[in-house]
Amino acid sequence: MTTNAYLWGWFAYLLGSMGVLFVWWWLTRPLARWAKVPLRTVLTAFLLTPWSVSPQHSEWAPAWVSALFDGLAQEGISLWRAGGPLLAMLVVALIVAALELYRQGRKQQRLADE
Repeated sequence: MTTNAYLWGWFAYLLGSMGVLFVWWWLTRPLARWAKVPLRTVLTAFLLTPWSVSPQHSEWAPAWVSALFDGLAQEGISLWRAGGPLLAMLVVALIVAALELYRQGRKQQRLADE
């Protein structure tokens, strides 16, 4: 694969991911804040976390794609080569969502006190 094709592939993936995130943002609009924020951050982390295609190559792919390919095409526990970091990033996204909910709650309480 040429560098140009690789970059165009990433561009198409990121454009598609932005479309999915836009629709997800719109679908989660009516939900309560405690559900909306974590759902949005987890999907963003899931779609936008990159990982190497293989240990021998320097190219990157979305971590969920690498984990899925490794899990289906390889033997053993190779799913966790990309799945472990993806899971860690999802946990970080949940922590960020919890901190954002806490910040929004404090801001709303401060406005109610005034």
